[in-house]
Amino acid sequence: MARIHIPALVQDLTHQATVEVEIPAGELRTVGQVLGQLDARFPGLQERLLYQGDLMPGIAVFVDNEQGFMKLQEKVRPTSDVHFLPPIVGG
Repeated sequence: MARIHIPALVQDLTHQATVEVEIPAGELRTVGQVLGQLDARFPGLQERLLYQGDLMPGIAVFVDNEQGFMKLQEKVRPTSDVHFLPPIVGG
């Protein structure tokens, strides 16, 4: 199963139940498909993470500790760890 780490900015949609969501690997192949599966379970998640069909500006995706520069097209293996990281602001 792929393990998806949910960022705090959308944890209200996952009912604060957990910070990690396990999804059966099955047909999952890309970060975009992972988001589709998550949105089916937690409606509204894609709306918060996507803008005009891609990740919101500033949100980075890491798959197996490597930054995914292909964003939604980044490959996900059945045992991958996927992290969505929001921008860090402050001064």
